[in-house]
Amino acid sequence: MSEHLNTKDIYLLSEKVHPLDKAFELFRVSYKQNNWSEAKQIANYMYETAYKLYQNQKNWDAKISIELLNRPLVFYYGYSHLAIATVFQKQGFYDKAREFTEKYTNLDWFIVLDQEGQDEVRRFNDFAKANFYAIDLLSGKMDVLGRYSDFIQQEDEELLPGLITILEAANAHGWDVDPILDIYIPQSMEIFSGYEDYGNRIYYIKLLNQLAIYSLNKKRYLETINYILDYFTFAVNIDLSREFITSLSMYESVRSFASPGQQQRYNHILKGVLLNEKNINHHVSSPHII
Repeated sequence: MSEHLNTKDIYLLSEKVHPLDKAFELFRVSYKQNNWSEAKQIANYMYETAYKLYQNQKNWDAKISIELLNRPLVFYYGYSHLAIATVFQKQGFYDKAREFTEKYTNLDWFIVLDQEGQDEVRRFNDFAKANFYAIDLLSGKMDVLGRYSDFIQQEDEELLPGLITILEAANAHGWDVDPILDIYIPQSMEIFSGYEDYGNRIYYIKLLNQLAIYSLNKKRYLETINYILDYFTFAVNIDLSREFITSLSMYESVRSFASPGQQQRYNHILKGVLLNEKNINHHVSSPHII
């Protein structure tokens, strides 16, 4: 863990928030933006800070810094490894992702675990099970697909991220996963779209993006366009950039297949983007331009 984050960037956010909580939020921002270089630096900073606090607590019973945290210290220690594993997974370094997933699989050794801390240990163990499946799938092990599908059916919290993983693997390796998608799509989409917490909204956006790619690969163009338009509708509200551009490019590649209604919806969304952008002259949102 040799990469370091400029700690000034962490401390400038707010003096009332612990640096570990700041790092946790910054990692989520980097994840949303697919900025894996910055995400890895933040995750390394989180690990180094959490480990230092752990050593202080173990050797000197330092409680003051611990009490300022929003969560048990074990959460930040485990999350730092999960975050690094996530970065390696997104970059396609699956052996490294497995290595760091192992590091948060069993955190029972962590000292001074109250009930909340023990709950976090169990959660990270569950995360590890799901992420080992994900790593296997993304590295091309299709034989895991059936077991993983059964797993996400039994674990409500894993369903949305699990479908994203299945689609990412299918899109990467050219798999046909229609039988699995038929179980959930479109039945679960209304539920997913109704999630209000930030994390699940990001997951939903990523699901739409992967569904659009999958449908495009299947040459189901009208379905592709609908997923892209749904993506635009949500993405403009939570400021996604890289995947928004990808979806925009995909739409343009299948634009000739769009129905008049789909094209009208597309134009309406783009007009809304311009009207909501304070730095753009509103005259450019003229229907003669779009």
